[in-house]
Amino acid sequence: MRPLGVLVLWLLVRLAPGQVELQRPDLADPITVTASEAAKWTQGAYQMWRLKGGVSFTQGKNSWRAAEAIVWVDEPTSFDEPTKLLVYLEAGGGEPVWLDLYDKTPDETATPIARQQSPDWFGRLRSVGGVEWRTPTPTAEPVEKPAIYARAQTRFSAEWDPLAGEVPANRQPIRDEGVEPVQYLGDPFMTTAPAPQRSDAGQPSVRSIQLFPRYGAGLQADLLTSPAGESVGVLSGGATLVISGVDVPGMPLAAGSVDRVDLSADRVVVWTSGVSGLSGGRLDQSGDTPIEIYLEGNIEFRQGERTIYANRMFYDARRKTGILLDAELLTPLPDVEGYQYRGLVRLKAQAIRQLEDSRYVAEDALFTTSRLEVPTYSLKSDRITFDDFARPVIDPVTGQQAANPFTGEPITNREQNARAEGNRVEFGGVPLIRWPTLETDLQEPRYYIDDFRIRNDSVFGFQVLTDLDIYQLLGSKAPAGTDWTVGIDYLSDRGLGLGTNYRYDTDHFFGAEGPATGRVDIWGIRDDGKDNLGFGRRDIVPEESFRGRAFWDHRQRVRGGVFNDWVVQGQIGWISDRTFLEQYYEQEWDEGADQLTGLRLRRTIDNQSLTIEANGQLNEFFTETQWLPRLDHWLMGQELGGQNLTWFAHSQAAYANVNVATTPTNPTLAAQFFQFPWEASVEGERLVTRQEIDLPIDLEDYGLPAKVVPYFMGEVAHWGDSLAGGDLQRTYLQTGVRASAPFWAINPNVRDPLFNLDGLAHKVVFDGEVSYADASRDLNEFALFDEIEDNSLEEIRRRTFFPTIPATQDPRFYLVRSGMQGWVAAPTVEVVDDLSVARLGMRHRLQTKRGAPGQQRVVDWLTFDTNASLFPDTDQNFGETVGLVDYDLAWHLGDRFTFLSDGFVDLFNDGLQTWSTGVALNRPARGNAYIGYRSIRGPFNSDLLSLRLNYRLGPKWVGSAATVIDFGEAGNIGQTFALSRIGESLLFTMGLNVDESKNNVGFSFLVEPRFLPRTSLTRRTGIDIPPAGAYGLE
Repeated sequence: MRPLGVLVLWLLVRLAPGQVELQRPDLADPITVTASEAAKWTQGAYQMWRLKGGVSFTQGKNSWRAAEAIVWVDEPTSFDEPTKLLVYLEAGGGEPVWLDLYDKTPDETATPIARQQSPDWFGRLRSVGGVEWRTPTPTAEPVEKPAIYARAQTRFSAEWDPLAGEVPANRQPIRDEGVEPVQYLGDPFMTTAPAPQRSDAGQPSVRSIQLFPRYGAGLQADLLTSPAGESVGVLSGGATLVISGVDVPGMPLAAGSVDRVDLSADRVVVWTSGVSGLSGGRLDQSGDTPIEIYLEGNIEFRQGERTIYANRMFYDARRKTGILLDAELLTPLPDVEGYQYRGLVRLKAQAIRQLEDSRYVAEDALFTTSRLEVPTYSLKSDRITFDDFARPVIDPVTGQQAANPFTGEPITNREQNARAEGNRVEFGGVPLIRWPTLETDLQEPRYYIDDFRIRNDSVFGFQVLTDLDIYQLLGSKAPAGTDWTVGIDYLSDRGLGLGTNYRYDTDHFFGAEGPATGRVDIWGIRDDGKDNLGFGRRDIVPEESFRGRAFWDHRQRVRGGVFNDWVVQGQIGWISDRTFLEQYYEQEWDEGADQLTGLRLRRTIDNQSLTIEANGQLNEFFTETQWLPRLDHWLMGQELGGQNLTWFAHSQAAYANVNVATTPTNPTLAAQFFQFPWEASVEGERLVTRQEIDLPIDLEDYGLPAKVVPYFMGEVAHWGDSLAGGDLQRTYLQTGVRASAPFWAINPNVRDPLFNLDGLAHKVVFDGEVSYADASRDLNEFALFDEIEDNSLEEIRRRTFFPTIPATQDPRFYLVRSGMQGWVAAPTVEVVDDLSVARLGMRHRLQTKRGAPGQQRVVDWLTFDTNASLFPDTDQNFGETVGLVDYDLAWHLGDRFTFLSDGFVDLFNDGLQTWSTGVALNRPARGNAYIGYRSIRGPFNSDLLSLRLNYRLGPKWVGSAATVIDFGEAGNIGQTFALSRIGESLLFTMGLNVDESKNNVGFSFLVEPRFLPRTSLTRRTGIDIPPAGAYGLE
């Protein structure tokens, strides 16, 4: 009989008998594996096992028995995920593979609902109860794989499907997710199914073809023979064809390269020949056998995660080429920096041609992420080429494809790109932009405009802020790992601003091999207005009329050459004037690090690190140190004396030039400016070495649950210049004892539904340190070569404590009292002084269990940390024995409700005394809220009430509000309000901002595509807004 005729008859036989519905094994039941011999190794994403002799798998009452087995183990990534086993069993020694499968009856004496024998078996088992391996100690990976390994790979590649059922490995579609269909031919106790034809690893690939009725019934099949001898099958009434196979024999990478195509249509015509055999209800062919398929009527074409809908289609399965008419392609996007886009990219066209398995060409096409029949927005093109392929990552040292150092698997980067010609961007059916050629990376799809915002306030006036994608404007493909935009910003009260931003994350940089990351940000404006920086500084004339900044931050680990494995860090930070960043980049000014200019080389080997750096000053209005150059060496945790002693060291040789900030030219700013006591223009060498020896003692050996570490630290340092002029030498020593003791207690009987308690564990660690430090020079003799605060904090301190800073608010003395001088790797060398102190602390964790039965997890129910310091010499703590008292409390009453509180107290006059309390409520899909109160006493007094609310008002609206009010002298601080509409394709946000300090009321309007991997709305509110269609039609 002709091959297609055999397939059709097989289908009819399959439709005739009834089905036996077998309940899936309970996931809570553990899996027990036994064998007399075992070998174990790692391959790709799997842990591999080869088992031999008396092999059995048991889950609940179900069992699988065989002579040999190959097992792929997919370990779970979290506690609530199941362990997955892909199992290939094979008969041997005259005994077949036995399957004993039971139903859900609780009767322990029940017989199996089905018992099956076969020469081999392939399927998947899962369990959240874990896997118990009752085997001898497994040996390593065999040098020469046994014959069963090659046969297992063939079955794995041909049959494994991540969307298929669990057990047994049955290829028939599952209609009820609660049951697993099992088919038996004849008597299940006596029948032994024929074994599939096996192929060696060097033979051509195998193609498997399966046929199912599309609508459950009504499939009609006619068989014809063409003059050329081909078998021609004509199917009507709805048919589904499943074609699977592998291109290259061998194990695919984490099963990602398993090739499978599903075709469904109302009418189908198939041409094929050269069938290699039929086994187990499957039509097997060689991968070289031609097979061509024509389909029409409600076509669905599925390949991997891609889905194509069409009216008519022709597909050549061997060449993986085809053409579709009136077609629509839906495909997912890859991970973007660890984020998985949940929507689908949609390509709709009059004709789509598949040139190969990873390339499509669409004529008269529409490209969008909208799921509407007439999308809100789209990119329409005369021709779109869509590529989806894996590009090998090349090792820069060997020139060959890079491999995972742990698994040996080749490394690839998945790329998805679209190139369009004759383009027009339409919104609501109206063309907005026309462009001849466009290329976009589908990992972050956008059309010319990267960001668009409209604002209005009294600081900048009416604003239109636009960022354009330069690569798309040029009609070129963006180099891998790069992002380049140009900014055109109109500010009615200030002028026209222009700039560019370039980010890169590449494998090389200007000929130097090795991973490199960085960004370049250049922006400038001819400013016609005045700065409004807040209360007391609302009318500041800028020091420069042309204002801007040029910033470059670079980091690279070099591979190969003289600097192999060195880390290169470079930065250029030029700012036009002292108030530019605070005015135009306020968040970066408040939260970011100082933007310096310099170069640093770092090499780390085991527990040692060496750095070489040089710095220059470009911004004279900030105090900066020029290092010309600086050399540092660190040694951490080096064992001495046979693990009895531990050595830490930091040595430094440098030449420094400290330049103090210039006085502002603006009278208002000049009236608030003064130099700190530690600031002076000094220049000279600095040579330092600091060493520490520890003697760890574990008292658990003596019956006490504690660890005690006596230590001694010493330093010798030289400065070529000082505040008084001339060089200085200093010796410094510190000695003491550090100790910690953990305790814990568990009461599994504590249960309270009101407080969400299911058992209670109390864990506490007591910490303590007693130390004595002595320095040969006073702290006030030194200029600070190392900055201890960022520029933004220094400017606040100058304004707050003008014209001189009291000792109680001097950050140097706070750092001394806090114990920073006891760190070998302290960030500043000069901050050292005499000190005797005892520090005490304790860290409490009360933990309970939460979650469904069998899936419980341990969570922190309450955490409480507190610390205090005792100063025997009260002069070292401004007349008080106790100081630096703090606490931090978090009480997680539920997974969505937390009570928070913290505080800090210094008891001397004008010492900081602050405490806060608040409640946080979070429902990720619905909203979140926080209400808190903070009291501050000390150099200034404040009582702050903070309220924040983000709430999803409905399917289409998100509202946000926040306010901060001071019940003290400041009064109202400010408010923000925003209302966002969630459209099918776009997110519209209208905002109102009140800044009482600047006497400013601002309005904003933001439009952003909903398909972006991370939307501004989600970042601002914490409410997840998935792309349209992520959970079906809305």
